[in-house]
Amino acid sequence: MKAIAIFFLNVLQNILGMTFGLLFPRKTKRNSYKALSDVDKVKYLEKRRQCKGYKKQWLYYRCREEGLLEAYNELFKTELEKQDSGTKFSFGKYRGEFVEDIWESDKEYVNWLSQQDWLAQYLDESDMIHELLLLEEENQN
Repeated sequence: MKAIAIFFLNVLQNILGMTFGLLFPRKTKRNSYKALSDVDKVKYLEKRRQCKGYKKQWLYYRCREEGLLEAYNELFKTELEKQDSGTKFSFGKYRGEFVEDIWESDKEYVNWLSQQDWLAQYLDESDMIHELLLLEEENQN
């Protein structure tokens, strides 16, 4: 008799649980890895890499396996790769600085520099300086 009562109580509990489960679904949403965007997948993998203590190469190879290299390069391009598109001074007080940045901050120095005879031995910088001076003259006219 006791076993039958326990059986019916379990059936009643299951019926009530299913009924309330259908009427009041849980509010929590589980983020599926597949539903994430490529950038979010790479961010997730980076967090996982840091938590597990894996080397940085692990993230690159994992992204390569899953076809996420574009998102990986977008997120983790080094600053040097992003800034390496300009010409840097290889001499003087602005050594290592971009010519365009110095042009914006110290035009007098660049004008003085363009009048120096010895600038010809630094061909890359002199070409860039002459281009900036020509652009400035065109803008003034």
